[in-house]
Amino acid sequence: MERESVKKLKNWILSLKNFLNSAENTAVVVEGKRDLAALERFGVYPVFALKGMGFHSFSEMLADEKGIRLVILVTDFDPEGEEIARKLQRVLSKYNIKVDTSFRESLRETGLKFVEGIPEKLRMAF
Repeated sequence: MERESVKKLKNWILSLKNFLNSAENTAVVVEGKRDLAALERFGVYPVFALKGMGFHSFSEMLADEKGIRLVILVTDFDPEGEEIARKLQRVLSKYNIKVDTSFRESLRETGLKFVEGIPEKLRMAF
């Protein structure tokens, strides 16, 4: 079972990287700097961390300064991460930024609860 979830996680990272490489004006949004570091460690770019910014300020920065039009939202699966995902989706839409949660849902299938745990899960596999 563990081997299968590691395989799913590796495929998830590869799919995310491939999607980002083929999409314009698209970025991944995570909750904090450890989540950002976890994804960047595996070559996932661009990634932006909310890091305690207000939802409106963050959305405005993405839309106006960075020209982002599609966000791949990847928040944790704890109650706080679920709430952030719901609220941020609503606010981003007000800035004409579309939100893709499909990668978040497929990450859930790997059994991870926290995005920052990706490197540890993959390290334990070897």
